[in-house]
Amino acid sequence: MRNFFLVVKLDPKKLVYLKFILEGYDHLAVLTVLDAKEGLAKIHFFESNKLLIKEILEDLKNKLSLELINTI
Repeated sequence: MRNFFLVVKLDPKKLVYLKFILEGYDHLAVLTVLDAKEGLAKIHFFESNKLLIKEILEDLKNKLSLELINTI
């Protein structure tokens, strides 16, 4: 199974919320905070979850002021 990751930028106050959403989907992905002050985070996931991850992030985009820094 291939491992993928995305780097995202969001409102720093919402980092924990995103972490709980992703891990709440039966550990769908793992979020690593790269820079808490800037709201930079890396989302690690398996290839099989790529479409679901994109769908979730698209749904949360406006709510979390989320921006994709790099794409799949």
